[in-house]
Amino acid sequence: MTSPFDLERRIAEILEATGIESPEAEARWLIEAASGMDREMLLMTKARLDDEVVATSLELVRRRTAGEPLQYVTGIAGFRRLELNVGPGVLVPRPETEVVTEHALARIPDGGVVVDVGTGSGAIALAIKDERPDARVLATELSPDAMRWAEMNRDDLSLEVELIACDLLTGLPSDLRNGIDVIVANPPYVAEADRATLPANVVDHEPHQALFAGERGTAVIDELAREARCWLKPGGWLVLEIGEAQGESTRTTLAAGGYAEVRIHRDLAGRERIAEARKP
Repeated sequence: MTSPFDLERRIAEILEATGIESPEAEARWLIEAASGMDREMLLMTKARLDDEVVATSLELVRRRTAGEPLQYVTGIAGFRRLELNVGPGVLVPRPETEVVTEHALARIPDGGVVVDVGTGSGAIALAIKDERPDARVLATELSPDAMRWAEMNRDDLSLEVELIACDLLTGLPSDLRNGIDVIVANPPYVAEADRATLPANVVDHEPHQALFAGERGTAVIDELAREARCWLKPGGWLVLEIGEAQGESTRTTLAAGGYAEVRIHRDLAGRERIAEARKP
């Protein structure tokens, strides 16, 4: 039997030696994932961990030090008020996407219709339904692997989101044409030429279909801007996450596509990462 505090110190030392930025915090999270107990429970029970939990913890450490994303290793990613299941085959939700969700939430009228395009784990769609239960929320996803994660999260959270397996907006019910209040997406927006600039844990583990979008990184943004015009209500909004160097090109694309009130917003780090525009 091993004390959780002794194991935490041991794991933190291993993580620090391999360059993990927050070894103490990650050590706690890995032990919690392996034991099924949160830190408060471990403190209250003064539990001593059996050999199986120790072995599981060390296996999680092995995966983490090999470069696997922390969220894949623990199986959990926090997103706004939710805890989502994540793992191989789905993009890990990022803090900047929470800001995108905030902008989308601000554009939803009472009882509005919202579509999250390329939902991945379901993060945006589920967060919107959680915070705006009055809205009808649909989400599309092309990847079968990602769709399985979205379905799992929807079912675990008991949130009524309509999941549709399709590319972009192609599978939406025809009666929604010209009837959607908000279309929101975190599309792939990394240029193929920028592949080498991404962290190894992202390129080696997260799905490339959710990351890369052609030579300039704007292929999906451009296509979605064209398709969305047919589905949005007059006055409806398109809200997109974009790459930090794509503000001006996205502004041009949306304006040329006939959108009004095109705006580029900054994320919490001050980077231009959110675009929104209204269908006249």
